[in-house]
Amino acid sequence: MNMAISSDVPVFAELDPLDPDQVADPHFLLAQARRNHPVFFMPKYGWYVVTRLDDITRIANDPETFSNRMFVTVPEVPAGFRTRLPLGFPMKVQLAAADPPAHGRLKRYMQAALSPRIIAAHADQIRQIARQLVDEMLRSPDRQANLVTSYADRIPMMAIAALLDAPVEDYDRYRLWVDASLELITTNPSPERLECLAETLQDFDSFIRKLIHDRRERPGEDAISKMLAAADEGDALGEEEILGLVSSMLLGGTDTTSTAIGNMVWNLLHHRDQWEAVRADRSLLAKAFEESVRFRDPGRGPIRVATQDVEIRGIPIPKGSLIQLCTMAADHDETVFDHADRFDIFRNDLKIAPAWGRGIHMCVGRLLAHLEGEIALDILLDHVPDLELVGDGGRLYTPQLMMPTLRCLNVSW
Repeated sequence: MNMAISSDVPVFAELDPLDPDQVADPHFLLAQARRNHPVFFMPKYGWYVVTRLDDITRIANDPETFSNRMFVTVPEVPAGFRTRLPLGFPMKVQLAAADPPAHGRLKRYMQAALSPRIIAAHADQIRQIARQLVDEMLRSPDRQANLVTSYADRIPMMAIAALLDAPVEDYDRYRLWVDASLELITTNPSPERLECLAETLQDFDSFIRKLIHDRRERPGEDAISKMLAAADEGDALGEEEILGLVSSMLLGGTDTTSTAIGNMVWNLLHHRDQWEAVRADRSLLAKAFEESVRFRDPGRGPIRVATQDVEIRGIPIPKGSLIQLCTMAADHDETVFDHADRFDIFRNDLKIAPAWGRGIHMCVGRLLAHLEGEIALDILLDHVPDLELVGDGGRLYTPQLMMPTLRCLNVSW
């Protein structure tokens, strides 16, 4: 995208989130930007980028000036599928793309579905899932595995299924639906490809609708039942909203957590003394996960839209401009974190990593992601204490503008 910008605006053309080398090691150029051009324009993608935590926090706390409506954009359903998908694609309504007052209303329902009590009630089941996955992984005759496909990617997908009281063994179906959904909202599919995605997502839509119908008929202790029970008189969720919130649980709580788990294992195995420290003292599990999320953010950061002409650090930004809140850069903000480029689970200047967001859009699934990450590490430390990287792990990320997803991490034991 090309657009005219003021001559006063720094341009950092070298930064490209889709460059494979930068996907593998994003922080060298992000550090240059943060120190020299904390607010800059990225001409290839046509948006501004903000890299320091104080600016990101200010923007996140001002949804009136910085709208979230462009964070997720969902295309229209192809004409041939409009009778089968009458409300549009199931993820059409997204909490992450809502502004107040709609955001507060949707968030209340999502918080009911992901309350600390519901999450805690499923902890044993998530632990059983992780234990089963490790047992299956350890059957590998060559004592090697891709930790992502055999373990890290499966835990959050199956955990969400457990919370929905859906079959946890249907991982392959969920993986297909999540991949199709992410392709739909992060790429610009051709008309032919859009037809294929609609075919896949029609099944996803039917699956969610059946879950919703069953929970209305037979409420239980699952996330959908709690979401439906949270309705106030005269303010029940519409069908389109329920579809959107349930679908966003799968979309928002799977690849990000999977990548965070894989990154955590890579970080700890690269710092073996810290792996052994957590093995000896499991009270460090939460710190290990949080520091890993800070050290290598699973995402690059959300997009906002300026609703009026604004200035950030003296840089003029016109109304209608897209602005990325680059939490991946803010995670290493040296004005916030001592030795920000050092992985250290013992640091005392980290409470909530910038990766989780700030303001009204702080991640509503943070407690669930933490539980999944801590259980994933706990089980590995118990059953594969001698885990090692194969070489440097052969990390492979899928380049994406918003969320470079980890697809490969090779380990041995």
